[in-house]
Amino acid sequence: MNGAGSSSPSASRLPLSSASPSGSNNTATGRPPLWNNSSQRKVSRLYLYTTLPLQKIIEVVHVKSPDAAPGKESANKKINGLLDKEPRWLHPRSESDMGRRLNELALSPTRSLSSRGSTSARPHAASDPAPLLHPDPNPLMKREAGTSPIALEVPPFHQFPTRQHAPAPAPPTAYQRQTQRQNRRSMDQDNNSPLSRFLRKTTFMSSSTQGTQGTTGSLQRVLADYSESYVRTVRLLVKRFTAPINHRGDSLSPISDIATPYGSWLSDDDAPPTLPNRPYLLPGDFLILDFLVLNQAPCFLETEQHHKRSCLCFAQADILESHFVTASGLSFQAQHLLSNGADGFDLSIIDSFGNSVLHFLAARGAINLLTQLVRSDRCKPILNGRNTAGQTFLHVLHRNCLLDPMMLFELLAVTSLKKQDINTRDHYGRTLFHLLLADDVPRNTFNHIAANYDLATCMKRDAFNVTPENQPEPSVGVDRIYTQRMDLDPPPSESQFTAMPEVYPDDAIAKEAHLVEFIRSAKDMPNAEYSDGRNGLHCLAAATLSYSSILRKYGYDNDQKRKKSQEPRDLDSSTEKLNLRLELLDGLLQAGVDPNHYDSDGNTPLMAFAAQLPEDDDYKMGPEILYRLISAGAEVNARNRAGETALHIAVRCGRKLAMRTLVRNGANVHARDGAGRSMLELTDVKMRGSRGYNPKEYAHFEACRAWLSGKGMAVQSPSVLQEWGQVAKVNC
Repeated sequence: MNGAGSSSPSASRLPLSSASPSGSNNTATGRPPLWNNSSQRKVSRLYLYTTLPLQKIIEVVHVKSPDAAPGKESANKKINGLLDKEPRWLHPRSESDMGRRLNELALSPTRSLSSRGSTSARPHAASDPAPLLHPDPNPLMKREAGTSPIALEVPPFHQFPTRQHAPAPAPPTAYQRQTQRQNRRSMDQDNNSPLSRFLRKTTFMSSSTQGTQGTTGSLQRVLADYSESYVRTVRLLVKRFTAPINHRGDSLSPISDIATPYGSWLSDDDAPPTLPNRPYLLPGDFLILDFLVLNQAPCFLETEQHHKRSCLCFAQADILESHFVTASGLSFQAQHLLSNGADGFDLSIIDSFGNSVLHFLAARGAINLLTQLVRSDRCKPILNGRNTAGQTFLHVLHRNCLLDPMMLFELLAVTSLKKQDINTRDHYGRTLFHLLLADDVPRNTFNHIAANYDLATCMKRDAFNVTPENQPEPSVGVDRIYTQRMDLDPPPSESQFTAMPEVYPDDAIAKEAHLVEFIRSAKDMPNAEYSDGRNGLHCLAAATLSYSSILRKYGYDNDQKRKKSQEPRDLDSSTEKLNLRLELLDGLLQAGVDPNHYDSDGNTPLMAFAAQLPEDDDYKMGPEILYRLISAGAEVNARNRAGETALHIAVRCGRKLAMRTLVRNGANVHARDGAGRSMLELTDVKMRGSRGYNPKEYAHFEACRAWLSGKGMAVQSPSVLQEWGQVAKVNC
C-alpha cells in the first residue's frame, strides 16, 4: 500500500464493496431471471404463513407461468438462502398455528394494501414526527410487483361497460353448477375452520377477492385438494398482504450483508428513543394507580405520551380488578389491611403483576405497618419476592418514606437482620441506592445508609448510566438537586456518532485483535471495562474472530457474487468459530464476569449477543451460547435505556434463532419498548423500512413476525395485563 505509485492513502486503499440489487428483472442474455425480488418475497410469505409444502408454494407463485417455475432443488436452495439453514421450524405445522399467525397479521394496520392509506395505520418509528404532522403517511411506500390495484380493486366509474353493450352471461355448465354447490357446502364447513376468523376480519376485500369467483381458475386448480377458505386465504396472502417496501436508501439494516465497524444495531433508525432518566409506568406504580389518575393532566389521543403509552389511559382501562387497587380506589381487602394491619391477613396474595402485601404497604407509604410485618417471621417466604419488573418492596417505597431518614433507617435495619437482599436489581439494573439518587434524597441521608453496606457490590451501573457512589455533601452555594440530576444524564457514546472514520485493513485487524486481547485479559480482571463501559462479555459479543469476517465487516470483501460453495470456511458463522466463542464465554463466566453488567449505552451482554450472533451457517451453537449466558444468571427480561428487552433487539435485528431461544427461556413476548411498540408492531416498523432489493432482509423480519404470532403466542396489541402480567411458559 506504500508503493511509489500511490498518490494518497485514499487512492491505495482497497475499494469498499457495494451491495447491488439482487434478482434484477433480466439476465445478461435477455431471459427473465429464475427468481425476482417479488417472487422471493411471496415464497417467504407463503412458507411462513401457510402449511403448503414448498413445491406447492412454487406452483402458487408461478401459477400464471408454470413453465418458468424453478425446480425442487432450486426452491430448496432459495428458501435456505432466504431463511438460513434448517428453516422448517419456522413453517406452521397445523392449520391452527397457521390461523393464529394469519389472525394477528390481519390486525396489523399496515400489512394489507387497503389499510396503508390512513395515518393511523402507519407503525411509528423513533424518528417519526407526530401523527398529525404527517400529511402523506406513506410517501416512500410502493406495492409489490404483480399486485396492481386495477386487478384487485373496483375500477373507476368511467371504466365500467355500459349496460346496453355488456354481453349476456353464458348459462353455467353442469360442471360449473356442481362446483358452485360444492363451494357452498365447503364454505358452510369453513365457518368453523381456523382460517374463518382471518377471512371474516378481511371484510374490506372486494368481492373479486372474497367470493367464489376469486377462487376459480388457475389458483383453484393448483390447490384443488384444499378447502375454499384455504384457497381464499392463499389468494389474500399473495395479493393483499404484500410487503410494505420502503426505499430508504441511506439506512443500514442490522442484517445487511455489509456491516459497519460500529454495530448497526446501536444506530438503527427504527430503535426507540431513550427514556428520560427513568422508565414509564412499572408494576409498582399500579399500586398507587388511584393517586396517579387523580393527579394526572388531561391526555388526548393525538399526544406523544398517548402514542408511546406513557400515559395512564391504558392502565386505567385494563386494570378493572385487583386484590389491592384499581383506578377507582382501594379494594375492600386493601382498606382492611391499611386500617387493621396484617394480623390474620393472607400473605400469599399477589396481584396480577406479582406485587405482594409488602409491595402494597411500601407503595402506599405505610412504613410503620411495613416495618412491623417485616419483623415477623410470617413474611419470610415473600421477603425477597419480586414483581414482574424485578422490583422488590424496597424498589417501590413511596417517596415520603425515602425522605423520612429515621423511619427509613429503622426499616433497612430490620430488613438487614431478616436477610433481605438490598442488592437486588430490577429490570433496569437499579437497586435501592440508584432510586435514592434518582429521587434526589439528600446526600447525607444516602451516605448514612451506604455506610452500613458494602457499596462494592452495589456500585454497578444501571440502564440509565447511574452508578451509586458515596460522595461528600456539596458545599454551601451548590444546588445539590441540579448537580445530582446532571449526574443522571448519560454521556455521549462512541456508538452515537454516525460518521465512520476511514479504516484500512491493517487498522481493522489491529482493532479486532485489541478487542480479543481485552477479552482474554478479562479472565484475570473480571470487573475491567473496555470502551463505552463494556465488560468482557459485551466485547466477546462484538468481537470478530476470523480474518474473512473482518474483511466483510469493514467492507473489504470485494467478491460479493461468489457462489455459495465458494464462501470462506472460516467465517464467524462457522461451527469452528462459534465453538471458539463459546469456549471464551465459558472462561469469562467462570472468572466471574457479570452477565448483567450494563455498558454506558444501557445494554447488557445478553442484548449484545442477541443482536450480533451470526445465524447464516451453524444453527445450533448460537442458541447454545445464549442458553449458557442465561443459565449463568443473565436476566432475560432486563431492559435497556430505551425500554427494550433482549427479545426486542433480536426482533429488531431479524435474529430468528436468538428470538426463539429467548422465548424458550422465559422472554416476555408481550413486552413493549419505550416507544410503546409491541413485538409485532416492531416487525411492522422494520418491514416498512425494509429495502425492496433485499428479499432476505424482508424474509427475516417476516419470519420473526410469523413465528412470534404462531408458536410464540404474541399478539398485535397486548394489554397492560399482558405486558406486565406473569410470563406464561410457551411450548415452542
